[in-house]
Amino acid sequence: MKGRPDDLGTFETERDAYAAALTEWAQRQADALLDRADAKADGPPDFYDLWAAQSPERQAQLAALMLSYGFRLAQIGAWSVLGVWNPDADGWSAEVMEAWLAAAAETHAAQYEQAAYTTATAAVREEGDWRENLREGLNSWVVSAGVRAVTAATEARSFGSHDAAGASGLTHKVWRTGSSPRPEHARLNGDSVELGQTFANGLRWPGDSNGRADETAGCNCRLDYTREGG
Repeated sequence: MKGRPDDLGTFETERDAYAAALTEWAQRQADALLDRADAKADGPPDFYDLWAAQSPERQAQLAALMLSYGFRLAQIGAWSVLGVWNPDADGWSAEVMEAWLAAAAETHAAQYEQAAYTTATAAVREEGDWRENLREGLNSWVVSAGVRAVTAATEARSFGSHDAAGASGLTHKVWRTGSSPRPEHARLNGDSVELGQTFANGLRWPGDSNGRADETAGCNCRLDYTREGG
C-alpha cells in the first residue's frame, strides 16, 4: 500500500522553501557577477564572457534545484487528490511525473537565466553609472525569484493533482481561486471542464506555463476534481 511521503510538508511550507532557495541561489549568482564586473576598470564588461559563456553549467544547476522542489510540490498536489479519491494510489506512481517536471524545470531555468542576461546588458546601456545601474537591475532580478518560485510551485501542484486525477478515473476539474485573485480568475471560480480541456482563460490549470505571464505570475489558485455521475 502506498501512502503520502512523511517528509512532505504543506503546500505553503514547500512553496515558501522553494522561494527562499531560489532567491538565495539568485543572490549568489548576482553577487558573483557584480564581483567580476567590478574588476573591470575600463567601462562595462562583455557579459557574454562574464555570464553567458558559463550558462550551461549554471543553468543545469538551476534546473536541478527547480526539479527537486517541483517534484515535492507535484506530490503534494497528487496526494490532495489521491487522499480523497484513491488512497491506495492504484494506477498511479510519482515517478511517472518526473519527465514532465524535468522538462518544465529546464524551461523555467532557461527563462530565468535569460532574464539575468537581458537585465545585465540593458542596465549598462542606461544613462548614469553603469555599476549602480547593474546593481539595481540585478537586485530586481533577485527579487523576481520569489514570484517565479510561487508561479512554478502552483504549476507543479496543479500538474501533480491533474496527473493523479487522470490515474484515479476522475473526469472533470473545477477552478478554485486563491486569496486576492485576478478579476479574470475570480470569474472562473467554480467553473468545471473535462479533464483534457482548457478553462475559459486558455489554461489547463493554475500556473500553466503555456499561458501568458499576466495570467500565471504569482497565481495561487488550485483545482478540485469530480467524477462524472458521482
